[in-house]
This record gives sequence, C-alpha cells and structure tokens, in this order.
Amino acid sequence: MTDENRDQLLAELADVHHQLGEAFFASRLRPLLETDLTVQQLRALALVQVDRESTPQRLAEALGVSPATVSGILDRLNAAGMTRRTPDPADGRVRRVTSTDKGSEAIRRLVAHDDELPPDLLALLDVDDLSALTRGMRALLEAARKLTP
Repeated sequence: MTDENRDQLLAELADVHHQLGEAFFASRLRPLLETDLTVQQLRALALVQVDRESTPQRLAEALGVSPATVSGILDRLNAAGMTRRTPDPADGRVRRVTSTDKGSEAIRRLVAHDDELPPDLLALLDVDDLSALTRGMRALLEAARKLTP
C-alpha cells in the first residue's frame, strides 16, 4: 500500500466517522437532555473522573469559582450519590473527592457513547461486512490501547 492510498483511506475513514456521528447525533443528545445535573456539576464530576481524585481547592481553581461554590456543587453531587469526600490520610483537614460508580456511569452515559449499536442496523450488514467491521474495530481498539497508558 502506498502512502497515497493510506492517506486516501484515512480521509475516507474520517469522513465516514463524521457522517456516522451525524447519524447518531440526536440519540447521543438524549442523555444530556435527561440529566438533572447542572453544567457546573457536570464539569466538576468530569474533572474528578479524569483525575480519578481531586480536592475542593483544585476543583475551585479548575472551574474558576470560589471554594464556597464548589462546596455547594459537591454537596449536591454527594447527595445524588455521584461523588464522595474522604479525609486525606496525610492531612485530615484536606478532603479528597472521588467519583462513585453512579457518578462514573453518569459521565459515561453523557460522553462516552457506550450505547450499543442498534441490532436492526447491524442486521442490514452481510456476514462479510460484519466480519470486516469486527476486524477493523478490534484493530482500532488495539491501537487505542497502545496510546492510552
């Protein structure tokens, strides 16, 4: 395969990926429309998810709000069962904030597109196309695992 062929395939893949995203756009918005979380709560929960653990001070800095505002945000996330605050083992005055399984699931539902491919869509593909798609998705997964520590 030449570099020109590879570049052409990459461009086609990018275009198909974009078109597929457009086809699923409305269904991917549904979880956002159904959430009871505010934008600031979502941002705080996402930051905790990305960092795996945070502190109210770090969240206040990252969100550009006061510590009192973060305290209210975390109170509501804790009450909803999406985060937990625990004392720092090294300094009991500091609280560590982590996401619960419920919080992690809420973020995944909103942004990770963990939804299954519709069976009626897959039923339209013949066995050769399903095989090629599965092989391609496995290759993509392996490449993603190499990029992610």
